[in-house]
Amino acid sequence: MSKQAKIGVVGWLFHWDNEYAVTTAACDVNEAKLAQFKAEHPEVETYTDYKQMATEAGLDAVVISTPNWLHREMAEFCMRAGLDVFLEKPMGVNKQEIDSVVRVQQETGKICAIDFELRVSPSFARIRELIAAGEIGEPRGIEFVHHRGGWIARGNCAWRTDPTISGGLFFMEICHEVDIYRQLMGEITHVQSFSHPNLLPQYRGMPDNVVTHLWFEGGRRGTILASHTSSTWNPGGIETYADLGHDMYMIITGSEGALRIECIRDKILVMRYGEYHPDLPMGKRVEFVRLEDYSTVPAFAHDITANHMAFLKAVATGTAHHQSTEDAWRTHVACLAAEQSALEDSPKMEIDYSLGE
Repeated sequence: MSKQAKIGVVGWLFHWDNEYAVTTAACDVNEAKLAQFKAEHPEVETYTDYKQMATEAGLDAVVISTPNWLHREMAEFCMRAGLDVFLEKPMGVNKQEIDSVVRVQQETGKICAIDFELRVSPSFARIRELIAAGEIGEPRGIEFVHHRGGWIARGNCAWRTDPTISGGLFFMEICHEVDIYRQLMGEITHVQSFSHPNLLPQYRGMPDNVVTHLWFEGGRRGTILASHTSSTWNPGGIETYADLGHDMYMIITGSEGALRIECIRDKILVMRYGEYHPDLPMGKRVEFVRLEDYSTVPAFAHDITANHMAFLKAVATGTAHHQSTEDAWRTHVACLAAEQSALEDSPKMEIDYSLGE
């Protein structure tokens, strides 16, 4: 049995009115932005104090989309006020904060869903289908490559390059890939990161480029390359990305074939290992199977709306969200270890999945 849950939004002012939820309150410190939202949705109560909204608006749940250093404080207050919470990643900006969020969730029993939307995006739903169908055999390895223009430390983006308030490069960006790696390949046991000396001075105490190796339970392996130093800052459309050095793709290798997921062009290349060698009695080559084009599918790679809807349904029906807070916390712990390795001259780190004191 479900109800239409009453939702409050903080920061990113969404408006829902569907079978699961209706937005009844909104909060932002930008009064002009809030006034515009109120003009468009006069039935919604507006606040500039999230604590007042959480305690006075009669809500069932809140969606928090604010800068990273506010996440822990806001999530914990709202859970203790009796609300279910949808929280933008990351859960906090350091180990102490993410541990604290997990403890409060366990104490209150409220939903605290973290926005790792790749888990419910069409791209990775299709990847799971292909793997389950045996297209590439048993998955053995996974790699992700992303060259993007560096963040500009000005205006609304300036806080991103300060790890004390953003959480660092992995919490800002690479956590999405680490999370989907865990879902596709199993739990991460060890990480090791290598970083060139920083080139962009605004990256204060965090790498502006990094390559991370990951070890999974069961012997699978993975790599992640994320660089902000070798692609041109590009305010234009995706049609110019490749010419300016910007790319983003993932490759999953299996015992019988491989998948290449083009995250910008929304395409999946399916390959197999065919028996062939022109000069030896045995050998294999990588053969083209097909190219699947999803460029007309909305939000194929990153479907934030789908994750919002999963949360709203969970609140309305009283069921669990598809990813527990503790599971999302484990992604954060792996990210912290990977960034620590990059900053400490690349030791191989065994990941400690235990809550701190």
